[in-house]
Amino acid sequence: MKQAMLERDLLYPTNKEYEIGSVHITVFQPDKHGGIPIMIEAKTEHNPLDYISDIVNLIQADVFDRIRIDIRKSGILYIREDQDRYRMIRYQDGNRYTSEMVDACNFEQS
Repeated sequence: MKQAMLERDLLYPTNKEYEIGSVHITVFQPDKHGGIPIMIEAKTEHNPLDYISDIVNLIQADVFDRIRIDIRKSGILYIREDQDRYRMIRYQDGNRYTSEMVDACNFEQS
C-alpha cells in the first residue's frame, strides 16, 4: 500500500450557482519515475472529471505552489471511479491531458 504524505478536502465551484463540489485528495510519495500520484475522490454527487481544470488549479494553488512543483508536469492524477477502478489523468502540455481507466492493482504498483 502506498504511503500518504498529505490528505485534504477541497471545495470547488460547479455549474450550478448554489451547489458546491467537494473532493478528498491524497498525495502519495513520488513513484520510481518521479511522478507524484494524487488520488481524487468525490465527496459530493458531482463528477470530478467534469471540473478537473478547477480542481487541478485549486490543488496547485493550495498545496503545490508552496513547494514550487507544477502538478501539470509532475502529477499523476487518479480519480476514483468505483472500488476497483480509477481514471488516470496525465497532462501533456498546458491544459491538455490524456485519460485512461486503470484498475486498483495498477494504481497500487505505480
